Amino acid sequence: MNTSAVNLAAQGGPWAQIRTGTVVEASGTSVTVLVGSAVFTASIVIPFGIPDPSAAVPPAGTLVAVGRQDSSWTVFGAVLGASGNLIVNGSFENSATGVAPSSWTLYDVSGTSVAIVERPPFVVVGESTAAVSPVSATAVSLLYSSPVDVVAGERYQLSAFVGAEYEEGVAQDADAAVLALWFDDASTLYPTTTDPDTTVATATDVIPVPPWTPVSGTVTAPVSGVLRLALRSSLAAGQAFFWDFATVRRFG
Repeated sequence: MNTSAVNLAAQGGPWAQIRTGTVVEASGTSVTVLVGSAVFTASIVIPFGIPDPSAAVPPAGTLVAVGRQDSSWTVFGAVLGASGNLIVNGSFENSATGVAPSSWTLYDVSGTSVAIVERPPFVVVGESTAAVSPVSATAVSLLYSSPVDVVAGERYQLSAFVGAEYEEGVAQDADAAVLALWFDDASTLYPTTTDPDTTVATATDVIPVPPWTPVSGTVTAPVSGVLRLALRSSLAAGQAFFWDFATVRRFG
């Protein structure tokens, strides 16, 4: 019988699954972890001899190795050889409320949109989010990050959290995506790219926040140059997106 490791890991019994993920929130001796497009709570392995168990809890943004057996997830430790978050102001904390998020650039693909920092009661990390809303009847925009130097063939994980807000009676059908944009150098801005945009992950018919919807995936750099993470918002009148905790990480 040809049974894959993934199928075995999904079964009960002795089978286990090992994955890597990003810590979204830490509380006590457990953490909330983003793995792929799923978010879940995991316990933490505390080494013997540590007088304060809370000292072993990884902070938000840490890339960790997690294991699952049956329905239980456990964090074994931080992953070495992977970078921290390579973009500036990934959780939109560096700007005042009501102004455009610093280190980010808004590009209108179609229609007109506006992006400002807001501090709603629901956040993933910190206190701030980037709120994107259409000015025209319909709009598609890219809110893209600070530059990240890349080398052809290197692998990167791109992720963000998105949540929607809908006015009463408006269809709940707004779509979101995380893209990788490729440039020659840090001074070049969109749409002057060197390679076609890479759609890393998508979310259709984004649900009202809370809860948040994770949008995450991996990409291999096609060229040496610069990568910028882009948050794509496809919105109509009466719809808006909140974005939070955007990350780019290099593997190996």
